[in-house]
Amino acid sequence: MNKWIKKVLMVTLVIGLITGCSSGDTSGGEGDKTILKLGHVWPKSEIHAQAAEKFAAEVEELTDGEVKVEIYGDGTLGDDKDLLEGLKVGSADIWVGGAGVLSGSSDTAKIFTVPFMFEDQEHFENVYNGEVGQEISDKINEESGYKVVSYWTRGPRWLTVDKEVNTPEDLKGMKIRVPDSPVFVNSWKKLGASPTPMDFGEVFTSLQQGVINGQENPLSLIYNSKFNEVVDYLVKTEHVREPIAVVVSDQKFQSLSKEHQEALLEAANGQGKEFANDEVLSGEEEYLQKLQDEGMTLIEPDIKAFQSKLDGFVEEQFPEIQEVYEKIRESK
Repeated sequence: MNKWIKKVLMVTLVIGLITGCSSGDTSGGEGDKTILKLGHVWPKSEIHAQAAEKFAAEVEELTDGEVKVEIYGDGTLGDDKDLLEGLKVGSADIWVGGAGVLSGSSDTAKIFTVPFMFEDQEHFENVYNGEVGQEISDKINEESGYKVVSYWTRGPRWLTVDKEVNTPEDLKGMKIRVPDSPVFVNSWKKLGASPTPMDFGEVFTSLQQGVINGQENPLSLIYNSKFNEVVDYLVKTEHVREPIAVVVSDQKFQSLSKEHQEALLEAANGQGKEFANDEVLSGEEEYLQKLQDEGMTLIEPDIKAFQSKLDGFVEEQFPEIQEVYEKIRESK
């Protein structure tokens, strides 16, 4: 969706909310029903868009219909940054998206996109389903006011490009789209690329027109966004295992009854989370095969060369997350 249109829609929605509140309706509900607006940027076919639907259904079931989660997908309420800002101003109540976006509001959240931090999927789950994950969430709440209520599994990020990449040297001069996060930008600079922050909705056209040479994302999103139609090479870097964060407006959360708070927490860690985990883990090989069947060339690069380029990266450039980084590395 055109970014200008997104901004207009967001402003319109905020005005509508203010108007509603001024006329006496401050509950965000319809009668006795509480309505929570959930925003994300994915197409309906994406795994986590489907997981959000299951989360919404479970909230309604657990509250006997007293709380309804309305989903606004595909960037309807704006991009990820718009949605996070929307939690503060009331244009959205829940955001589901790549946890690294939180780094714009919290130093601790920079940890989510540190490359080559996890040994494997089990290591990832030990961290985000355990004490270290809760410590990260608590620090983010203190620093930003955003309440992370769950982490969902997401596949590791792969590189898709318009020419072969086997070593970091092959990245020289290549414009690689990355999320607007300092860790993403600095890590790709250190690898030798020219990182280019860009809204996700602009990536397909930018690849098609040659504005950028590549992008990086999990296999499911690469396939469902049809990036195979505009670039030829799929590079198995698996450089970042970034969770999906389910984030609730802290103000809205505190306004709910204790029973509804508990239901929201249970649902955030219930059927949607389980669905995302199962689909991601079972679907990796399937998506890889589909992308190759549709013409992409698989490249298995020299991963150790990439890792060695990033030795000491956290200590040198992001010392503020060194402590939590070490805890994650020890939680294997």
